[in-house]
Amino acid sequence: MKKWWISLNDKVWLSPAIYSLLAVGLAAAVGYFDIYYGGTISDMPAIFYTEIDLAQAILTALITALLTMTTFTFSTIMVVLTTYASKYSPKTIKNFITDPLTLRVLGVFMGGFIYSTLSMLFMRDSFSEDPVIAGVVGVLIAIICLIFFAIFIHHVATEIQASRLVERLANDTDEVTAYYFQFMQKENVSLEHTDENWHPGETFYQVPAHSYGYVQYVDLDQLAKKAAEYEVEIEVNVPLGEYVHKATPLLTVYVRPERLPEVRDLPLTDSFLIGNERDVRQDPVFAIQKMVEIALRAISPGINDPNTANDSIRHIGRLLGNMSQFPVRPILMTDQKGQGIVKITLPSFRDILYKTFFQLRHYGKEDVSVLTAMLEAIAFARENAPRQHLKDLRDIASYVIEEAALEQMPAMDREWINQKLQAVERITERGEI
Repeated sequence: MKKWWISLNDKVWLSPAIYSLLAVGLAAAVGYFDIYYGGTISDMPAIFYTEIDLAQAILTALITALLTMTTFTFSTIMVVLTTYASKYSPKTIKNFITDPLTLRVLGVFMGGFIYSTLSMLFMRDSFSEDPVIAGVVGVLIAIICLIFFAIFIHHVATEIQASRLVERLANDTDEVTAYYFQFMQKENVSLEHTDENWHPGETFYQVPAHSYGYVQYVDLDQLAKKAAEYEVEIEVNVPLGEYVHKATPLLTVYVRPERLPEVRDLPLTDSFLIGNERDVRQDPVFAIQKMVEIALRAISPGINDPNTANDSIRHIGRLLGNMSQFPVRPILMTDQKGQGIVKITLPSFRDILYKTFFQLRHYGKEDVSVLTAMLEAIAFARENAPRQHLKDLRDIASYVIEEAALEQMPAMDREWINQKLQAVERITERGEI
């Protein structure tokens, strides 16, 4: 159920469809009221009703206006998506197209158009002598649409800025890390520091992927429920965000030999959501990668905006500090007796550091500001990093400047980089045993 809801929630048409259905219901309710209670409407204050001719004129004008506004809004969205793809990264397009406000604006316009069209259909000449409220409701919808249109223009002008996009991506990354921190606080979750509560059987079989694509989501609670129900131990072999095909072993299922035929065909792949593109819900590496791609695009010769790159890199440093608190050892989900039934391994901090900086280091090695921003990001990561990761931070700092031609740089550039490097070495040595 959770996997189905997540898949449905990603559909762009969901929010506009909901608003359209609400508009159908509103048009039906208003039409019913006008048809069966038209004689009593005249007892209401005159501001709440109009004659049918005026209502038809209002709704006709509203249909034309809303169709125009919807077209303009759609054109604006296409321009923004083009800007996101060319200036930032194609992977950031989804951040705007699935933005709740963007979809809400489309839904309001579509709903207003549907209401106006259906209200015109419900009106009949046989009711021309009775006043109706459909026109007044149409005026209220027009005002609401204008308010949303103004909000949308302001939203687009704000969201198209690089700093705002970087902030949103940073918030997405914070949500990923918060998800894992909350997950590790559950009662049935144990950080496996020893093997005392993980005793898989010697008999096992592997479950291949049911389709090809990226692993977007794994319903770990559902896996744990099935493992407890069928008395098996399940190990997740593939990290979140990994590309898999139909022969890739997603899971290793450990079972007692006599129960192997009984559990061989369990529908365990139902707990996986596999799609054509990566998703940030459980994938911290992809959340960071989006920000890295913005920085890479900003330092490219075609755009040449190192300040945006540096801003993104500094945000990355803070986020890496949060990710450094992920457990080093695998995570176990346990049964009521405290025995492990599901085992999952998060990406190591060293791998996250490497995947974050290996492209930035290559394309930014000739820009002093980018080099210093990466060293500052490493220093920011140290603020939250435990002592066990200090060596990884020192190693990545040395890796960042390894290919930089420091001897060919001006003296002041070399001095500035050395100051940042010494600061990193100083704070990463602090607290070592």
